[in-house]
Amino acid sequence: MRIDCYFTYQVCFSHHIAERDTIIIDVLRASSSIVTALMNGAKSIIPVAKIAAAFELKTALPEALLAGERDGEKLAGFDLGNSPYEFNKQTVAGRDIIICTTNGTQAIAKAAAAKHIWLAALINAKAVADKILQEKSENLALLCSGTLAEPSLDDILTAGAVLYHLNTSANLRLNDSALIALKLYENCKSLGMPQALGLAAHAQLLKRYNHGEDVEYCARENITEIVPWFDKKDGRIYK
Repeated sequence: MRIDCYFTYQVCFSHHIAERDTIIIDVLRASSSIVTALMNGAKSIIPVAKIAAAFELKTALPEALLAGERDGEKLAGFDLGNSPYEFNKQTVAGRDIIICTTNGTQAIAKAAAAKHIWLAALINAKAVADKILQEKSENLALLCSGTLAEPSLDDILTAGAVLYHLNTSANLRLNDSALIALKLYENCKSLGMPQALGLAAHAQLLKRYNHGEDVEYCARENITEIVPWFDKKDGRIYK
């Protein structure tokens, strides 16, 4: 299996992922929150890249919840921010959720040319790897969201976690970025993901904003088998 990893969506262009199976990663916190929302019964997630587009879509879908953030904080006029704890069963069960985040939904938009799109976090990394093996994918891209155009330790660790679980069952041909991600995860595994993820600059920022519990939650590994997938026909994410 050929696998290329991109540490930020800004360095990834359409020709890099055209007709390739693609995994989007934004572990702190969009992909973790989307997985959690679907775990708790959300009907669908509708990612949008622009705040204005989110409000416009809300007008068309008044029953949908608006969720999102900029610079780690909930957007004015939105129902929810981007903490996975906000996407609890009581709030999201049976609801459509329009989501707009600083990095994660931008990465999803960047992957428009991909063949299939799935979302990964540490909480579902093994399930994502199992899905890729089940689909018999031969050409895979791992697209990390990064943080404001910079590579993020947290996303790279998560890419490494997916690769680690793939590496037990498949013959992998990795680009250098994918190899870095795999080796980083292997070297940090004994440290434990709560501590390793906590070293990331993005994690430190969230802690300063009193979102330390989110970092701890996002560091949990393989607590669900849900693998969100993006339907390119209707622009929604389902489980």
